[in-house]
Amino acid sequence: MRKSEIRLIQRHLQDQGLYTGRIDGLRGSRSNQAASQFLQTIQDQLPEGCAEWSSRRKAVGLLQWLCLQRDIEAGQIDGLYGPQTESAADQLIILNRTGELPRGFGDIVPLRVNPYQFPLESEQSLTEFYDEPCQTTLTRVECPWQLRLDWKLSSKTRRISIHPKLADSLGEILEQVYQTYQLEDIRQLGLDRYGGSFNCRKKRGSRNAWSTHAWGIAIDWYPSRNKLRWDSSRASLAHPDLDDWWNIWEQQGWLSLGRREDRDWMHIQAAQR
Repeated sequence: MRKSEIRLIQRHLQDQGLYTGRIDGLRGSRSNQAASQFLQTIQDQLPEGCAEWSSRRKAVGLLQWLCLQRDIEAGQIDGLYGPQTESAADQLIILNRTGELPRGFGDIVPLRVNPYQFPLESEQSLTEFYDEPCQTTLTRVECPWQLRLDWKLSSKTRRISIHPKLADSLGEILEQVYQTYQLEDIRQLGLDRYGGSFNCRKKRGSRNAWSTHAWGIAIDWYPSRNKLRWDSSRASLAHPDLDDWWNIWEQQGWLSLGRREDRDWMHIQAAQR
């Protein structure tokens, strides 16, 4: 379990008058004892045999119960921690922080246009359209706002290296974003947190398939808050405030893996699927 999830449990137990320790996200003896006490009060809502669960399993069961109380689907209360429990806990954390649940992925409708006829994401199609991976002489496009490298915020730039065929499109996109969002919004939403563009490498988890970054046709934004396997309930760029951001890219035919596949929300590419 993550510290953020244990804090949820500790705050609930504190509200019930069962826990007087620190809200520190550490599952110590006082937290475990308080959780066990509380579970006894809701025994009729728990599966048979839960009294024999380990202290960790009881904590997970309590977390699942807390999610279900707020109408967040967490599956059966079984005390077993998995992806469904983790996703439900993420939603509960957001609900407690913002007062509303994150939008479901099914409510996101990406634009499906391709005015520049960007190719399909296959090595043959990409090579025919863009040339061989890692071989193109890139051009630099000026960004209207200052970018900070997401992994080293003290390093700043205004230039994005990109395939020459994308220079005009990227320039228009960045200018339109700058006209749509205030500079304060750009910073608050993390649109100034740059994750890089060209990278001569294979796809993660593949020995043979080239990443679209190898052609210089993909850009990563705010990787630290939009990790590869994070879905729309966790990725910051899935927030409704970013709909205009994604619409601007999609109107030019760029594809967001987050908006299409609910993963890798950092990644935008000039190749279709």
